[in-house]
Amino acid sequence: MRFGGLAVLTALVLAVGVLTPATASASEGVSLILQMPGEGPILNSEGKPVMVAGVWHDLVVSLETPVQAGLILEASAVGSQGEGMGNHYLWERDETNDTWSEPLYGFFLESESSSSEGQVVTFRLGVDATALPGRWELAVVKDGTSLGLYEFEVREARIGYGLSSADLSFRAEPFKEAEILSEDSGQYVRIINQGNVPLRLSATFDRLQNRISLVNPTDIAHVSDDIKYFFKLELDPRPPQIINVQGVSRVEAMYLIPSPGSSQIVPAIEGEFGLKVIVGRSGYTVGTVGNVVFQTIDGVRAAFGSLVTWQVYLTGDQEVSLQVDVVGAQLLGVLQGEDLLSLPAVLRPTPNAELPLTIQVRTTVPSVLAEILYTLTVLDTGEVSIYKTTIDVGPRPASPTLQPSLLWFFASLVSASVLAITTYNHWRFINMRSSGVRLSSRRSRTGDAKARNLGERAGTKGREARGKSRGREGKKRSGKGKGDGK
Repeated sequence: MRFGGLAVLTALVLAVGVLTPATASASEGVSLILQMPGEGPILNSEGKPVMVAGVWHDLVVSLETPVQAGLILEASAVGSQGEGMGNHYLWERDETNDTWSEPLYGFFLESESSSSEGQVVTFRLGVDATALPGRWELAVVKDGTSLGLYEFEVREARIGYGLSSADLSFRAEPFKEAEILSEDSGQYVRIINQGNVPLRLSATFDRLQNRISLVNPTDIAHVSDDIKYFFKLELDPRPPQIINVQGVSRVEAMYLIPSPGSSQIVPAIEGEFGLKVIVGRSGYTVGTVGNVVFQTIDGVRAAFGSLVTWQVYLTGDQEVSLQVDVVGAQLLGVLQGEDLLSLPAVLRPTPNAELPLTIQVRTTVPSVLAEILYTLTVLDTGEVSIYKTTIDVGPRPASPTLQPSLLWFFASLVSASVLAITTYNHWRFINMRSSGVRLSSRRSRTGDAKARNLGERAGTKGREARGKSRGREGKKRSGKGKGDGK
């Protein structure tokens, strides 16, 4: 357990950037923590604390016993020759007189931010931006006794950040107060601190300066931070318009020491971004021509053969001519109030009110994207702008599907019709056949009668012939008898 606790304590000490002694020349223990104000300690690959040249740091000295007379800190670049801002510094705390001093140069100690509280003494100190980068040693002397040498690394200040921002857009209703947060629509400026110095972000605007403000989770981008900054717009009631705002973001390095070498550090970097404020009706496209603002819907869907009606609005202080052309549909009319306008129409909008016009269109072509084109011409300047509304027209309706009961009805009707026709044809066939038989019978009977008549005539004639023949034979016999008698 004891070894485990020792390991945890060791890891904690390294994590907070404690300066460990390079040489042990004192019996009293001491620990030192080095970090920029408000930042966590920066450690190098060997676990040694890092001091960024030209930037204020807090060096916290923790002792076993309180300082009685004074505490002296002396820093030097390892292996350097001579003494100067590039390689040698000295800081002192006089506990007896409650004073702080940096006797060599007078720039690198901020006594107002330093403190001494019993066994803990905090120096707000730093080195010039021209200090040699590399390995340094810090000697600690308390009440005339050396407490050892402590290693740290000095690095050049590096101001680096990534600014990511698309053009922002705010939308407000006409003639109404508005308070809009860009966070609601997911719009922001993103700052990534890629350097080794904390940064502060600010923004200025060429218009609406007092109406737009940053909404920051913090105004400081710490080392390695990735922060999204949002904006708030507080707008007074205004007529329809488009306000293009040019924004300037300013990223400023924090805690820079005002020393001779500070000019080597770029103190601030600026970047531009756009911000647009659109005052217009919700769901409407807002455009301008001259000093006139035009609002129309971007597009609608409609069924084939339907009547589509919507309104457009004009605001401004110039006379304009309006022409409306339709492709893929039929324009029924443009109304101002109840009056049907003759196109092109001359319109006189006013700056503080909306002039509404009603557009009426009939969809005459199925499955087409019809277009309604508005051509606005400023009469006194000739400036022209063209705007568009589209109508997504549906297909031609299909023939209605018959219900099963109707299908049964029509099937029964068709079957009955077929049966009736068949029956009629069959009846007609039988009737015609019967008529033919009767006709044949009549013809047969007529023939038989004729045959009988002919037979009777033939019989009569035969009988007459036979009678005549018998008469002649009788006469012959009578003649013969008369002869015999003679």
